[in-house]
Amino acid sequence: MTTKTMDLNHETAMRLWIKSFGKETKVKDFSGREIAKGAYGDRNSQYGWNVDHILPQSKGGTTADHNLVCCNIKTNDEKADKFPCFYANGKKFEIVRVQNHYEIKSVVKTPQQEKQADNELNFYDSASGLRFFKKLKGIQNKKRFVGSVLIRVEGLQNNAVVDFIEELFSEENISYPDFKPYGGYGLINNCLSSELRILITNYDMPQKDDISELLNRCILLNTYFSAYFRPLDYVLSYEIDFSVMYFDDKSKMYDYMKNGGELAQIKGGLDNTLYISDLVIINTEAKEKLSETGKLQQYDYIYSQLSKNLKKEVEGR
Repeated sequence: MTTKTMDLNHETAMRLWIKSFGKETKVKDFSGREIAKGAYGDRNSQYGWNVDHILPQSKGGTTADHNLVCCNIKTNDEKADKFPCFYANGKKFEIVRVQNHYEIKSVVKTPQQEKQADNELNFYDSASGLRFFKKLKGIQNKKRFVGSVLIRVEGLQNNAVVDFIEELFSEENISYPDFKPYGGYGLINNCLSSELRILITNYDMPQKDDISELLNRCILLNTYFSAYFRPLDYVLSYEIDFSVMYFDDKSKMYDYMKNGGELAQIKGGLDNTLYISDLVIINTEAKEKLSETGKLQQYDYIYSQLSKNLKKEVEGR
């Protein structure tokens, strides 16, 4: 569909007036102010009006019919390029997306809802942005538990494995320490033989449930690696290392993480298993199966039913 665009001039304004109001010569704009057809562009008249962009041009709005509105000059001045909320004629409005265009909607809220809306984060509004920044300044010394999962893969044959991992851990921060272009990998049986490392990081895990959930996803990945990816030769070998570290404040956390943390120092062969640290053991059901130590311990658990189903897929390929 072709979008109709035009210059904002008197001819365009009259055409939009007729399109919006037909043969009426005096109407009220969306804010309730009166405008008169013959007072287009007249700032000396209380009925003066012009044409405004619904979604401001500064926010990507186009000069197309569906993004234009006839309104009182005072209304236009009050709206300006505010987005998504603004006040006009003492009333609050919101610019909302409706299918493939934007519309101005009146906001009618209770005092409690108004207070909540005023606290909503809007980086286009300086008061909102600075209020959020000042709140952040007050939690820099907050105690933090940081979870890191290092996934080591040897002999990657299909990039779909990496895409699968990215989706499984899509809610976390993902990086590739010591990543090399594929030209830096050697080939063994048409497989990429050099080790690929994927680092999954969650910088704020205050609840035991957060650690348990990340452990569950590690067990899920361990299940897929052992029952499907390796049997089908999508990888030659793998290892999953999950560690949780405690920090008194963010500065200590940054100093520690800038070098990749303790997991970045892991070397040696890949054991085709899952390892977890003492803080993972203490804060999850793993404490019922393992003792607490200062080192990573093997936790080679899988989801049995899922593993059986995956193995059936391998056998029936």
